[in-house]
Amino acid sequence: MVFILTVICAALQWVWNSQMPEKMRLYDGFWLLGIFAVTVTGVHLLLLNAKKGPGNSFITTFMVSTTLKFFFYLAVLVGFVLYSKDNRQTLAIHFLCYYFVFSALEVSVLYKEMRK
Repeated sequence: MVFILTVICAALQWVWNSQMPEKMRLYDGFWLLGIFAVTVTGVHLLLLNAKKGPGNSFITTFMVSTTLKFFFYLAVLVGFVLYSKDNRQTLAIHFLCYYFVFSALEVSVLYKEMRK
């Protein structure tokens, strides 16, 4: 599911870069997308492993991973804003879109897994 969403987001990123004016293009957006995909996959695998343990183990792991993931994403955003030559507003828009899309995916997939 993460792979399909990543491919869709990459296609939308390509369309964005081909349709928008030069100053609004985001060439580092593919790196940003890759970071989101790898992070969500890693956290998802960690949480699926924690699900096998006692009930408190999953809750603790979920809360810690969500907190660490949030701070990691903030560090990534700061790094991209400081070192990327792309438009900062475009970068922020893409970052927020990726954050929303991948968070919604993570929650929905985990909800389905927890119901099993």
